Amino acid sequence: MRFFSICILVLCSEVAIAQSHKEKTISVSLPQINVYENKNTLNILKWGTDSVDADISQTVIIHEQKTFEDVPAGNYSGITHIKGDEYAVVSDKTDSEGYYIFKIKFGKDGDILDIKNKGWQDLGGINMDEEAIAYNPHNNHLYIGNEEGSTIQEITLNNKTVLTKPIADYQKRGEHNRIIESLCYDPFRQHLFTINEASLKGDPFTSLRLKELNDSLQEVAEYEYLMDEPLKKDSRPVNEHAYGVSELLSLGDGTLLVLEREFYVTKLKLGSWVNNKIYRIKPGFHGKQFITSWKTSLSLGNFNLANYEGMCEGPKTKDGRHVIILCADSQNQYKGVLKDYFRTIVF
Repeated sequence: MRFFSICILVLCSEVAIAQSHKEKTISVSLPQINVYENKNTLNILKWGTDSVDADISQTVIIHEQKTFEDVPAGNYSGITHIKGDEYAVVSDKTDSEGYYIFKIKFGKDGDILDIKNKGWQDLGGINMDEEAIAYNPHNNHLYIGNEEGSTIQEITLNNKTVLTKPIADYQKRGEHNRIIESLCYDPFRQHLFTINEASLKGDPFTSLRLKELNDSLQEVAEYEYLMDEPLKKDSRPVNEHAYGVSELLSLGDGTLLVLEREFYVTKLKLGSWVNNKIYRIKPGFHGKQFITSWKTSLSLGNFNLANYEGMCEGPKTKDGRHVIILCADSQNQYKGVLKDYFRTIVF
């Protein structure tokens, strides 16, 4: 996202960057269900005939974030699996529209061992702030979410544009640079899902509009998603305090993962942080299942600040656990300080 460039220009000039790798939240705000201060209290969500624990964070593995020499400096904002070990990755500030193809190698525990860049796929047009990408294996088409103009673009693997369509209410009522940040293909429904990053003008503060789209990019359903209240409550401008949803992922069983992100810049810069949380939801039903969270913050001696914007599923482990890939936006490895981090979580 463009506003992060402003923040990072200030941050990198004054302080170094640090990360607390596996920080778990002690009390999680779940607006749609009861919340207990004691996490040992069993809290159950009812999704139709399904009953699930509201918090599975104690069973989740968060692998260390890593960088890879073959990954070019970028502003990586979305990732999706195509075939085998190949993944399409978009960067929101490339000179032209298109995507990279990365080859990713995993260990037995779901950790990333290596990433190789197989090249840039140029679509020929202007990059309209590409923030998300999804792949439909049924028609072998890719879909790119463009924040500028609030459009979804359908393309073939031969890099021909099939269709570009706006999301009308995002376009009319969305806050600039706070609109389309997320996109995923759901094989369970054979539909796409997208969501606005921050609330539309006139909507309640924490209320977002989760859109279900068919293969013609027509809206077939809308669901309310209630994001958490921010950890910090103030009226600071968006380039100093930004929060919202930065990515969606389908697990293929009727449920979605939602990546919530809050970026807070303190007045003294030292102590600024990015907080990420992942929830699992079932569209049409109340309640968010807490999966995990982690936080990167500013301190002296480390350069680990990571703004995670892309998320997709990798190959499952041999015992059937989900492996979730996350990629961060480094603002083109700004000043040689920030890095293009990747990490996985396993559950």
